[in-house]
Amino acid sequence: MMKMTNFETGLLGDKVPYIRGGSGQREAVVFFGVNALFKRLDKSSKPERYVNQVSRLLPGHRFTILGYAGCDFEEIVRDVAHAIGTAPDVVLGISFGGFVAMRFAAQHPELVKCLVLRVSAHRFSPGGWRMIERQFEALEGGDLRTLVRENALLFRRPWYNWLVQLKLWKDDKRLTADFRDAAAILSDYRQLFGPDFKKNAEYARRIVNPTLVVGSTADQLFDRESFEETADLIPNARLHLFKRETHILPIEKSDEVAGVIADFLTGQTCSSGL
Repeated sequence: MMKMTNFETGLLGDKVPYIRGGSGQREAVVFFGVNALFKRLDKSSKPERYVNQVSRLLPGHRFTILGYAGCDFEEIVRDVAHAIGTAPDVVLGISFGGFVAMRFAAQHPELVKCLVLRVSAHRFSPGGWRMIERQFEALEGGDLRTLVRENALLFRRPWYNWLVQLKLWKDDKRLTADFRDAAAILSDYRQLFGPDFKKNAEYARRIVNPTLVVGSTADQLFDRESFEETADLIPNARLHLFKRETHILPIEKSDEVAGVIADFLTGQTCSSGL
């Protein structure tokens, strides 16, 4: 597949970090994964990597990948709603970004036509919570390397994980330069994954827009039950589960995931929920 190299970075509303890329008639807003909490997207040393990932999933779309400047969900949603102004053709929430996307859709249905939650649900699985607890421990000890490994070594294919581990070892010096301070990330974690996190189910019930939930049965952070519960909570939701794939499903099976998303968008009459 051809790589997309054209991109633009900056701040929306002088606050929300973003990367723009893609091409086509349709427009998408993408709430990125937790990586966009660890480091500023607009200051990324390799923004084309994010552009290429999203381009594979949303061919024919111009898209804006959003990072996070606020310390809690309410602030993030408020800033994004103020910055984007009009509803894109699709809002895509990736992993952690799905939590934000669900709240955004619930609070601003007029700014969402169709919602896609990719490897994301309203809650973590029990195993996923244990991973989050280990990340808290790593951040409390200022250990960014463990934090990154917990989020990166999630491929189904063992040799992919080996290659990622090798790359992390080679990029060890750049890690601390690219990432935000561990104490700042820890502060955000405490806000985002504190008591307010339990309200996610309430927000999911309020979503009125056509929604697609894409997950995998061997996901390390979520599980079949959490994906199914999320699809049941959202009144107008469709669920598609890939068997035996992991949390890195969208990279390892990008063409298949893109096909599922394209079929959903083609079959829906997506209009803002007013």
